[in-house]
Amino acid sequence: MTTRLIRLRFLQLYRGSGDLGLFRVMLMVVVLLPLFSVFLVQRIRVHPWQFAIPAMVLYIVWMVHNNRKDYHFLLAIMPNPKVQLLAEYFLFTIPVILLLLSAQLYPHAFGFCIILMVIAFTVPRKAAIADRTMNLKMIPDGMFEWHSGIRKNLVVLILFYIPGLFGFYQVWLSATSLVVITLIFISFYSEYEPLSMLDPHRLGPWKFLMWKVVYHGGGFALILLPLLLSALLYGEFHWIIFGYFLASVNLVAFSILLKYYQYRPAAFSGAHQLLTMLAGLISVILPVAVVFLLFNLVLAAGATGNLKKYLYGSH
Repeated sequence: MTTRLIRLRFLQLYRGSGDLGLFRVMLMVVVLLPLFSVFLVQRIRVHPWQFAIPAMVLYIVWMVHNNRKDYHFLLAIMPNPKVQLLAEYFLFTIPVILLLLSAQLYPHAFGFCIILMVIAFTVPRKAAIADRTMNLKMIPDGMFEWHSGIRKNLVVLILFYIPGLFGFYQVWLSATSLVVITLIFISFYSEYEPLSMLDPHRLGPWKFLMWKVVYHGGGFALILLPLLLSALLYGEFHWIIFGYFLASVNLVAFSILLKYYQYRPAAFSGAHQLLTMLAGLISVILPVAVVFLLFNLVLAAGATGNLKKYLYGSH
């Protein structure tokens, strides 16, 4: 049963990647993924990357785990679904484990595996019954993705945001906070709103996309501004820090445009979640972040064409 379900995961990933088209998938696999792999191999022995890289991967696994919608299904068909979850997580993180072992970071690899097991044996948030209602009046109603996403991730956002304010003392604190917070925010756009909520102001496809990118990107830039200012007080790396700030804002734009490039009413895209997380990690290499800036132009054109099918009567 475990083997069959894992095969199903790969089949879902394959089908989901088809939404991007062959050229874009090949660009990710042939160009961006090798560059990211080289970066990991070069940096894994360097402090603080030897801690930051496994931590970022574990956070992605944790976020995927907490948002799983198939837990009750696995519980119904398997005596112990946690074994299935553990097998999946170990399989998809094998490259990271091998990377740590090849760098002779044995304690890091051991700790990584232990935390992975803890995640797998934790009941996902989606499966738990809890009232997490909270008041977010400061966020406009039009930013419904933020209302849902912040409610789900508020504790984690606070835990990573506060240490990031001490970037003037250790700049990597701000860098780590910036990366993790960016990964959290770009995950907000994996669920597609119902057709009735699409472009309520009837702006038309292009104006709607530009409004959303500017409004959400600008709001995200304001959230990151204290982290940026704190990090800029550090004596070095000013241009690199500012580059990462711009790359993070660009990733929000990438996530929004990818959402509407793939948009289907009231659906959820695992491919969107995976690709945005991969884009977030790859953007650690700043020259690649520039590629995503250009990539956004292609996505904007494709998203405009896709939305025209749904926004009848748009002008």
